[in-house]
Order: sequence, then C-alpha cells, then structure tokens
Amino acid sequence: MPGERARATGVMRAIWPLLSAIFLCGIFLGCVLPRITFGVSGAGFLVAAIFLFWSLRDGFRNIDSFFKGARGEESVAVLLAALPRGFHVFHDVLCGTAGGIDHVVVGPNGMFAIETKCWAGAVTFEAGAILADGAAPSRPPIGQARASAQALSLFLQDRLKLESAPACVPVVCFASNTFKSELLTCNDTVICNATALQTLIVTYASHLSTDEIERIVKVMEPRDS
Repeated sequence: MPGERARATGVMRAIWPLLSAIFLCGIFLGCVLPRITFGVSGAGFLVAAIFLFWSLRDGFRNIDSFFKGARGEESVAVLLAALPRGFHVFHDVLCGTAGGIDHVVVGPNGMFAIETKCWAGAVTFEAGAILADGAAPSRPPIGQARASAQALSLFLQDRLKLESAPACVPVVCFASNTFKSELLTCNDTVICNATALQTLIVTYASHLSTDEIERIVKVMEPRDS
C-alpha cells in the first residue's frame, strides 16, 4: 500500500529512542529511591529525563514528517490510478534500493521510477540541485530518484536475463505542488509537481512494446508466498 512504508519507518525511528529513554529513567529512578540524593544516580536520572524529553519532541517530529510523506505518496497513488488503460502502477517497490521506490509506472511511453516528496515552502531548481526555501536538503532527491531508476533497471536486467538494462526514467514528484517550475528536465531526471505527473507519463517520448511491458509486469507483480 502506498505510504505504508513511510508510516512504519516514522514510527520505528521515533519509538526506539523513546523506549531507551524510558528504560534509562527507570533504572536511575530505581537507584535514587526511596531517598532521593543528587549523587551519580540522581545526575544519571536527570540526564535520562532530559533524553526522554528530547526523544518525545524529536519522535513526534519524525512521525509527523514521515506521515506527511505517506499522505503525499497516497495522493500521488490516486493520480497514478487514473492513468489510461495500458499503464501498470506499482507502489513501495523493493529492488535493492534503501527503503524501496515510492512508485513505478510501466506503460507504452516507457518505465518511470518516481520519488515522491511533500515539502512545504518554495521548491526551486538552482545550479543543478533542488532547494527548499533556498536550502539544500539533507538527502538530494535527484540522487535518490536516479539511484532508484538504476537499481530497478539492473534488477529487471537480471530477472529478465537481458544483455542491457532497460531504460527507466527517474522522476522527482512534489505531491505538495510547491515546485516553482511545475515541470523541468535535468539531464535524465524529470522534476515535476503532482499536477503535471499524468501529462508527463502519457506524453513522454519513449516506447515499450506490448511484449516488453508484459515481461516487465510479470516480474514486478507481487507473488503469493
């Protein structure tokens, strides 16, 4: 399901520091009770309490960030579901990439690996990089999209026993529609708002034959274990 991986990641990143902080608080609290003294145990409890406060604050931020990303993936999935007949859509695709690919589309106009972002603020493209409110993100999305597309191509090359890897278009899609340029191509990567995604896919100047589509889809379709 689109967004499921993002939600699970957000919860897991928040819960481990929180559990660790609660565990440490319990240990040091047990050491200082029943008579509270500000010795080593008391100082340890104070540090653990501060860590607990930080974990709660940072954990809620992580959860909110990942849940926002999950909602973005869901909104993009709705748009992809409305593509014309002949296009096949897959979500949370695992093919050797860290965290998987948000969305993959296979159709007559080619194959697309879509990295979905849901950023607030103005998103611009300057000097070959995507910026959010003028600042570079910690993980450049163009690099993420290219890595996903390459991993998918190599995965299919191996599974289909092909001499060369099939072409895959890296796409960075802003579900928040905050990309000022609406749609832009940077070398092999397309950057766009969600409002331009459907048009991009159905008009892209590439081609996959019916046989190629069927073979790729057969590999991509989930199998019952």
